[in-house]
Amino acid sequence: MQISNGLGKKYRNWRDVFKVSRQMEFRAFNTGSIASSLKPYTQQESIPNNFDSSQILSSPVMMFYFKHPKKGDILIDSGFDKSFHDNPPFGNLSSFVIDFLNSNNARYTQKKDEDLLFHLKKHKIHPSHTFLTHMHPDHTAGIPALPSLCRICYGKGENSSHYKRMTGDHLKGKKDICLIDIDSGDAIPPFNKALDIFGDGTFWALSTPGHTKDHLAYLINTVPTPILIAGDAELNKWGMENCVFMNTDYGYKGKLEVQASAKIIRKFHSMYPQVQIWFSHDEASF
Repeated sequence: MQISNGLGKKYRNWRDVFKVSRQMEFRAFNTGSIASSLKPYTQQESIPNNFDSSQILSSPVMMFYFKHPKKGDILIDSGFDKSFHDNPPFGNLSSFVIDFLNSNNARYTQKKDEDLLFHLKKHKIHPSHTFLTHMHPDHTAGIPALPSLCRICYGKGENSSHYKRMTGDHLKGKKDICLIDIDSGDAIPPFNKALDIFGDGTFWALSTPGHTKDHLAYLINTVPTPILIAGDAELNKWGMENCVFMNTDYGYKGKLEVQASAKIIRKFHSMYPQVQIWFSHDEASF
């Protein structure tokens, strides 16, 4: 299945989009943490000179939830399942990813009752859809804990052998896969492509390539404050404040696309400062 531009209303700008915002419950959940330096994950030349990028930092692994008025419970990214507590430090990761983490002295950890399924049960969340910002394993590792009928959605450019190798068995048994054709979206400045996912103005996929080939940010058009999920298009709140850029999967072109996507998000923030920006590796919003 594929999500592409449908028959939804055309919008000239985000002010018009915000006029159709609706009340939708929203929550952010921490499902574990990554202990690592910034070196493997950021463009080193963008790190402030007074910051030691080799120091080991602990970053949360977030997943997000909102309740759509018609589609029900929706997740953005899946975080970690319980395997990261039961089988530390790498849980259900593929050997390909474990080799990368070992080479960079990175470790994944999870406290008891911090995993995806615990949060879903505690808050009585029954997801109908999970939308992924991208196909890196720290965003897909909770998928094995999701109900078999939950639809998994991500950018069609991430549907490649490279990302399937990264995710390993995370999608095993998940037959309801939906690819998002962000290229069919419309330009709503400052974003080059924005796709009205459900055709009602409530939930948007935004093209933010660079960190991965088809990385997507998402806008939840809720009141009183719309919410932008930046994924890994931005490192975290500190990174956005200090103009740090994330690393890329695909060379010099990818580095430039990371920078362009981050600048678009920062311009969006300056144009619409009322919008909350959440990051995949920060418990604080911007």
